[in-house]
Amino acid sequence: MPGPALVFRIAPVRNSRRWAIAGLIAAACTVSLAVQRIEADLRRPLAVKGQSYVGSDACGQCHPDHHRSWHRTFHRTMTQDAGDSAVLADFAGGAFEYGGVQATMRRDRAGRPVMEFARRGGLERWSAVVERTVGSRRYQQYLAREGDVYYRLPLAWNVEDRRWMHMNGAFLTPDPDALEAGAAIARVDYDRHVTRWNDNCVYCHNVAPKPGLDPASGRFDTEVAELGIACEACHGPAAEHIARNRDPLRRFTLHVSAIGDPTIANPARLGAERSAQVCGRCHGQRISADIARVHRTGDTFVPGEDLAVHSEPLWRDTALNGERGVFESRFWPDGTARLTAYEYQGLLQSPCAQRGALTCTSCHGMHEGDPRGQLRPSRSGDAMCTDCHRDLASAEQKARHARHPEASEGARCVNCHMPQIVYGLVGAHRSHRIDSPRPGDDPARSHPDACTLCHTDRSRSWADAAWRGQPPGEAVDGALAETTRLLFAGDPIGRALAAAALGREHLGAGQGEPQVRLGLLADAMLRDSYPAVRAIAWRSLRKLLNAHHPSVAAPADAFTATDALAGRTRSVDAVLSRLPAGALLRPDAAATSLRARAPDVRIAIGE
Repeated sequence: MPGPALVFRIAPVRNSRRWAIAGLIAAACTVSLAVQRIEADLRRPLAVKGQSYVGSDACGQCHPDHHRSWHRTFHRTMTQDAGDSAVLADFAGGAFEYGGVQATMRRDRAGRPVMEFARRGGLERWSAVVERTVGSRRYQQYLAREGDVYYRLPLAWNVEDRRWMHMNGAFLTPDPDALEAGAAIARVDYDRHVTRWNDNCVYCHNVAPKPGLDPASGRFDTEVAELGIACEACHGPAAEHIARNRDPLRRFTLHVSAIGDPTIANPARLGAERSAQVCGRCHGQRISADIARVHRTGDTFVPGEDLAVHSEPLWRDTALNGERGVFESRFWPDGTARLTAYEYQGLLQSPCAQRGALTCTSCHGMHEGDPRGQLRPSRSGDAMCTDCHRDLASAEQKARHARHPEASEGARCVNCHMPQIVYGLVGAHRSHRIDSPRPGDDPARSHPDACTLCHTDRSRSWADAAWRGQPPGEAVDGALAETTRLLFAGDPIGRALAAAALGREHLGAGQGEPQVRLGLLADAMLRDSYPAVRAIAWRSLRKLLNAHHPSVAAPADAFTATDALAGRTRSVDAVLSRLPAGALLRPDAAATSLRARAPDVRIAIGE
């Protein structure tokens, strides 16, 4: 009787399989319905405004790779509490004198960094404990606290040159008139760049700043979601994002679908205009229709929204309280920005953005590349341009278009179309207004041209003829080089840009002989009344010495850019006296006489 017993044993197995299959089908249907529900939910936009901020550490729990790549950037260290790892300057008792005031930088008994100030003759003393730092790449500023207000101290640490400097040396402010005469300057002059952090620096250097200014009492109750520029500055508040994504099925749906998550802003999914606005919030100085409200409650913009609804970029003709011309000095006559923090304006003026899809992240990656610039490795060199302008991708096409040998600096796209005509952070930077060189334009109506910032021994008329393919014929006519004219007759920004151009390493014979450039830079270091111009000239001169006279190479701190004339003369002579005969040609009287006619334009940088 084996048959029935066998059937009896097998039948339950077949039934359990049927139930298992039915269970799987039911589960699949349930998951499918859940996925459909999640997909429908993902397609519904969420009002991110008003959500809570959680901080970068919370973001890093699910996005460790992005957290690590952000952590190595200078955005993270833009504002920090003044712990040992944050403070880059030397607070070991060093001193710095400017304008009759000697500052001593030391640590108190608790190890806190302290600045002590003493006016010459000991008539006045004051001190401040450093509570916070601002910046970490080019120079670092220091904040002290008095009651409910943080305020910036008058000295900063130049990270690149490893020296102290007065804030006059960063904000294109001249030495006070009394300085060269050796008299002590007034306290108001020494403290001219002491400003409140609460309703100034706080806006762009932190996440979700709220100044909390009480208009009645004038007191502040300032809050930020996080010090520095962290995840939620670009992605928006993340509390709801974290709460909803605790559901593993939601995370799986996001992973396998092409649908973006509406609970967070992703600049890569926003489209060119909205993506650029995330950066433009800070990299394009703006003005609000209700500044008093902003001082009370903070900026109402949240990434992903239309920035124009909340504020508008500053332009050359923007009015302030009905008055026009307030911001003219921040732009060249043709409306091109000439200060950093106006990159967004440059983008808006660029044909590549007006008629194409160019946005900030086309070239910059916030989680990739060298932290100094964060340029995408995939867009290195000319690839950032030729990826779109494919008709210029080959070496032959590029050389024909650039009118320079393919391997030369003159053939690099950015050197012609994004010249270094922008001042900021004690240096010259590229314009973000992508444009074509027009050396024939009247300089009183345009901006410094790309050609003569490279061919520093040539005039604009020579560059114009060369650009149009005509025989210049000017090589022997003695016309004053445009960079020389700019160095002596330009306003402070023009002089700073000229000093930077004269030190570019790629300049060779026929583009300004080293002995001529050394002479021009030495004169600027001795005679210019702006410490920022002198500091840039010193940096350029050091580059030339290292390239052409390495035995005379000077350390970064051999020249204090803010010293009075007597001190500068001693420092410069100590270095240049070691040059061989004929290595330096002083500028002639015709060039130096231009300085008396240089425009005295006080630049309103907008601190």
